[in-house]
Amino acid sequence: MANPLSNEKEIYEKIAKEKLKIPSAIWELLEHHLGNDLYAISMIVGSHIVGDEKEAIPLEDGEKIIKHVGAIKAFLNKLSNVAREG
Repeated sequence: MANPLSNEKEIYEKIAKEKLKIPSAIWELLEHHLGNDLYAISMIVGSHIVGDEKEAIPLEDGEKIIKHVGAIKAFLNKLSNVAREG
């Protein structure tokens, strides 16, 4: 996981205390888009580093990973534009 936010603990406490919920439609989008891209990334990386014969990730596969990371960022931006408060 990336470095946590300096106030991440407080954010989780606020979510629990205020019983904040994510609507099921947003969960559906998150699970679908993030799940697909993360699965693809794990398959690309796993094919090179899992098992006895580990190898460097070729440039072509690195470019595929970057494409999936870009797709995740684009999805989060799109979701943010339609669902973020403020």
